[in-house]
Amino acid sequence: MNAWKDTLAGRFDRAAATYDGAAGPQRRIAEALVKRILALPLGAAPEVLEIGCGTGFLADALGPGLPGCRWLATDLAPRMLEACARRLGPGVQLKLMDGECPDLGDRRFDLVVSSLAVQWFGDPAAGIRRLHRLLRPGGMLAVTTLGAGTFAEWRTVCQAAGMAAGTPRYPTAEALGRALGPGARVHHAAWPMRYGGLKAFLDHLRLTGARGAAPERPPMPPAALGRLLRSWGTAPFRATYEVLTVIWRAE
Repeated sequence: MNAWKDTLAGRFDRAAATYDGAAGPQRRIAEALVKRILALPLGAAPEVLEIGCGTGFLADALGPGLPGCRWLATDLAPRMLEACARRLGPGVQLKLMDGECPDLGDRRFDLVVSSLAVQWFGDPAAGIRRLHRLLRPGGMLAVTTLGAGTFAEWRTVCQAAGMAAGTPRYPTAEALGRALGPGARVHHAAWPMRYGGLKAFLDHLRLTGARGAAPERPPMPPAALGRLLRSWGTAPFRATYEVLTVIWRAE
């Protein structure tokens, strides 16, 4: 892994113990992905690859709907894998792996899934294409990632204070669809989330491992962040997750 991925793995390692308690939006988005997957034309006892399994939300919710499935859960953060193992038990195979550069040899799958992980790829579209190539003929890829409108409210607050948010540059649904090419269907949905205040929103990001500037963005100085939080005060804060869901069948 490169230095950015090492930093990312460290952030998620530190968040492994707090993730479940803070990841309400992630859980809801994973549950919505489960409904989409169970509506797909999947064969019996599919072999499943999960990218960015975290603490095991997706496998825990989806596994019972796929009787006999053989599940390989991967993550780049060792402590997230440990938490996933505790949740799911011995029936799931685990692998420490950067999902953007899968190291699986000739192994192929009937279903590749991921919920809110591929936005951490250096090139999400190229990474999704690589994952699609791991499918057997007729297999399905079902992935959620983040779109360009994610946390627009936070960027607006920062801009009004004369600062730049460190939020990564996420693609629009249209741009991601063009980058993936024919056959990939990209669905869009907005998930507005309410927090008790601006600090509560930033704490949510920290406790789930998602707080930190993108590699191309300088981090906000602590003093500037403190001024921003004081100026916001105790008012509630709303932040929107723009979720892009990619459904892509292997011909």
